Amino acid sequence: MRRLALGLVVLVMVAPAAVLAAAKPPAGALSVESGKGVIVLRANGGLLGRVARGSVELVDVSQNDSWRPTINGTTRARKVTAKGSNLTFRILGGEYRLVVRGEGISVSARGTGVVTLLGIPSPLTGDTGIFSTDLEADCQDSPEQCDPIPMTLTRVPFGKSDTPSTPHS
Repeated sequence: MRRLALGLVVLVMVAPAAVLAAAKPPAGALSVESGKGVIVLRANGGLLGRVARGSVELVDVSQNDSWRPTINGTTRARKVTAKGSNLTFRILGGEYRLVVRGEGISVSARGTGVVTLLGIPSPLTGDTGIFSTDLEADCQDSPEQCDPIPMTLTRVPFGKSDTPSTPHS
């Protein structure tokens, strides 16, 4: 009888955890390197990034968590905008929206979401930068695994998402 009671207690404790784990969407990834143009990201998870020259708007959409946007090492309010050179930014959890305009854009995001890309070709090389949503790809270390940032407005989901990838005109 004790074994049955112990088994039921274990089942009651393990079953909810298993259901929650099964309900959580699998994490995805986004890697952007040497980007030039506009990157708009709406996601849930963690984010690190840098822009060599341009602007950043980072909004913490989650109201009930402890994560806040950080720009150049300083934690800010739920919405922060910055312009200039060598801007670094991060938010380590929760739901967020990011808009980056400029050149020398590097972003690494983990979680789930949708990125909208619009590359502006460099006048000298024609490059727009590279990106990947492959969880194993790192555009900085393995650029051959990444694709050029499109020069037409393009939405690309990463992680588990019901939003299909659709180019826009």
